[in-house]
Amino acid sequence: MIPNMLINIFFRSLFIHSSLNYPRMQNLGFCYAVIPVLKFLKLDRAQEAEFLKRHLQLFNSHPYFSGAIIASVVREELHSQGEDAESVVRLKNTFMAPYAALGDPLFSGALKPLCSTVSVLLAFMGFLFTPLVYLFLFTPLHLWIRIKAFLEGYREGNAAFRYISALNLPRLTGMIRLFGFVAAGFLAAFVLFSFGNEWETGFPGHIALSAAGLLFILGCYGLIKAGISQTVLLYSSVALILFGSWILC
Repeated sequence: MIPNMLINIFFRSLFIHSSLNYPRMQNLGFCYAVIPVLKFLKLDRAQEAEFLKRHLQLFNSHPYFSGAIIASVVREELHSQGEDAESVVRLKNTFMAPYAALGDPLFSGALKPLCSTVSVLLAFMGFLFTPLVYLFLFTPLHLWIRIKAFLEGYREGNAAFRYISALNLPRLTGMIRLFGFVAAGFLAAFVLFSFGNEWETGFPGHIALSAAGLLFILGCYGLIKAGISQTVLLYSSVALILFGSWILC
């Protein structure tokens, strides 16, 4: 019974962001995810009301890491038979901000830009199945983290944070961002080569354009080492490419 319930809760947790609202953010999605626990415990009417009330409070974390919190809450609710409301609320409030701080830079600030840049490059090259490439690049990492974090959350409770810490996400985020800049360099070089053919620059011109792309990548790497924000560099690179395309047109 419990394994089936956990599978149900995990699939419900995938939709936590679908009912996002400004007053209480992801509270509806969180409450929807843990409803199977309410049915499993078979509480009386007053306890059911308290259960729903505490899980309809403000909740806001990164959707891909929310499964770990949901699983930890499920473990706590089952262990206390729904009677230790204080521990459950404290657990939610303690972990939702740290998980959000880890998830936003990794997925929104690194992985999505990398997948987008690679997809745009393939689209420029005329690859027909570019949208599928984006999905194949982006989906495995976030789905693996979601599944593993959920399992660790239920197994370890509030100690699941050890699993997240062991992933060394800041280092992984930096590596993905570096690959994103390399992909942006390839994209810039491809665009320059495409216009270079129109300029009839010949072989020396292509060598110069290739060198410019390489210098661009090395320059971004040096700026990152100097402490410049990767986000600033990313948007600056996009602006530079758009400006260059407008000049060339």
